[in-house]
Order: sequence, then structure tokens, then C-alpha cells
Amino acid sequence: MSKLDWSFTTPGIPDHLFKRGNNIPMTKQEVRMIVLGKLRLFPGAVVYDVGAGTGSVSVECALQLKQGVVYALEKDGSADELVETNARRFGLNNVKLVPGLAPATMEKLPPADRIFIGGNAGALAGILETANKKLKPGGWLVATSVTLETTPQVVRFLEEQGYEQAEAVSITVAQAKALGKAHLWQGQNPVTIISGQKPLDSIRK
Repeated sequence: MSKLDWSFTTPGIPDHLFKRGNNIPMTKQEVRMIVLGKLRLFPGAVVYDVGAGTGSVSVECALQLKQGVVYALEKDGSADELVETNARRFGLNNVKLVPGLAPATMEKLPPADRIFIGGNAGALAGILETANKKLKPGGWLVATSVTLETTPQVVRFLEEQGYEQAEAVSITVAQAKALGKAHLWQGQNPVTIISGQKPLDSIRK
């Protein structure tokens, strides 16, 4: 896959520009746009992308960070290759692949300004605990959920830890698909985006 000349600064890279793999999940374009908005990125930030999948969120974040760095955490070896391929596709050298199972892989990383949890492989409780420990005071934690069980677990955790501006937003995206001369709406599964800011006074706790 050759390098892509991507000159735009707004988030929302079309899905077809990423290399995909069988059964490797990817955060879709419209969801990604909201996730990046909730992350409130800034140049020089340190970001974790937990459960990076194809690396679509890692790529979008890295494009915004300039001198910052994105640590793409992924347990699946075939997905690891996709993360690195897609980073090269967009000419990025600030995406750092961290293979292995989270939360153990998070322990060795530097403190984070922003953490995105896109996948958890059944280890959500431990990932949230470690994310809270690694996230700097004032930093933002954002997670996506496609199951009924994940959303309340994340919301409850943020509330228990005193996160500010904690909220959950559910979106359902439908795209128009051609069927003969007509177009029909084809809906995707609902996705919930949960976000919150770690309190500044947590540094004194």
C-alpha cells in the first residue's frame, strides 16, 4: 500500500483509505470524528489507544498531535501489522505499537494526557483502573461501547472516581446504499461514546 498524500486537518478519514483485515475491528469514520472531539487533543500530547484494531483512531490522533505520540495497544498479532501499515500509509512516525494484553502493557508507558479505550478483550475493569492511574490530572478518558454491559460499567467507574463532565452519547449511523435506481438506508450498530475529565485535585489524593 503506497503512501497517501493526506493534506486535510479535519478528522474523519474515509474508512476505505485504511487497510483492513478479516475480523479486525475498526472504529468507523463518523464515530471517530466524535471520539476525537471528546478527546480534546492538543499538540505534544501523549495518547493511549487501547485495543487499537486497525489503528484508525491512532492514525487520526497522530495527525493532530504533531510532536506528540500515540501508543497503540493491541493484543492481536495480525492487527499489529495493520496498525503499522496504516501509520506508514499516512506517513506517520509518532504511532508506537505496543503489542500484548492490556492492562499489563499500560504499566510500562509514560503518563498519558488522553486515553481512548476502543477494545478491552474482557479486561475492562483492570483497564479502567490502570488507565485512571496512568492518566494525568486534568486528562480525558474516552471509551466506546457496543454492548449493553460496557456503558454502565464505564459510566459508574468515572462517577466513582470523581471524573468531571462525565457523559455518554449514543449514536446510530445510517448510510444510503444504491439499490437499482433507488437508495436505501443501511444502518450500523449503535455505538455509545463515554467521556470524562480526571479531576485536577486528584494529584493531591
